[in-house]
Amino acid sequence: MKLKLVLLLLAMLVIAGCNQDILQGGELLYKNPEELEGQWQQNKYPKDAEFILITEDNLLNLQEELRGIKGLSFKDQLGIYVSLGEQATGGYGIKIKQIRKQDDKLAVVVKAVSPAATDIVTQVITHPYDIVKIPLSEVKGIKKVIFVSEEGKKIIEKSL
Repeated sequence: MKLKLVLLLLAMLVIAGCNQDILQGGELLYKNPEELEGQWQQNKYPKDAEFILITEDNLLNLQEELRGIKGLSFKDQLGIYVSLGEQATGGYGIKIKQIRKQDDKLAVVVKAVSPAATDIVTQVITHPYDIVKIPLSEVKGIKKVIFVSEEGKKIIEKSL
């Protein structure tokens, strides 16, 4: 029984170490200067939450997902778009906190917030999102983009 407990604790330490590596390792390509106040109050992200990689080639095909955002250009850039989809009230937000390059992977650290049950919020439909552009020259050789929470929990992984 003690052996099982020790093995479980070791596994938890290894996982926690891997999460910290995602959050702090590699080359920092982007750091958001704005702080998003609050925390995510729900168990998981909404079903219509989106995590999209945008290039000049696929921009036209993504008009529905980008909800009519005008004037976007991604010439020689990779766009990273995160959205919480349609929300029935205010109080929701999402930001790309940082982007790190590690070997052939890009780690996109995301912070999302939602209102607590006791919060007074605007009663209007919202579409919280964030977009960050990274020069294509900085993401050469990247094969995978991993979106993670600020705690290091993997949200979704995309191929580039």
